[in-house]
Amino acid sequence: MTTIDTKDYLTLDQAAARAGCPRRSLYRIIERLGVDKVVTMAFGRRLIHKSKIPLIKAEHAPLGSDRRHEIAVAYGRKGGTQKGINAAARD
Repeated sequence: MTTIDTKDYLTLDQAAARAGCPRRSLYRIIERLGVDKVVTMAFGRRLIHKSKIPLIKAEHAPLGSDRRHEIAVAYGRKGGTQKGINAAARD
């Protein structure tokens, strides 16, 4: 039987607080990274190992950040800025 040291794991709320992102953003990050890589199911709850927090922080992209633009372009979203779109439309 495998034992889990629960001191090394965080709930989703705790992980979101440590990563400095809203809980909904944490769900999106988990989806992007892959549930199997980040989340461990134990005791009927989703837990995140403390060592995964830097990985989550690296994926977190607050609104308006360059990282958010990179993610948008990488995942096929339009990306860019309204200023650039308006300039292209004038040409």
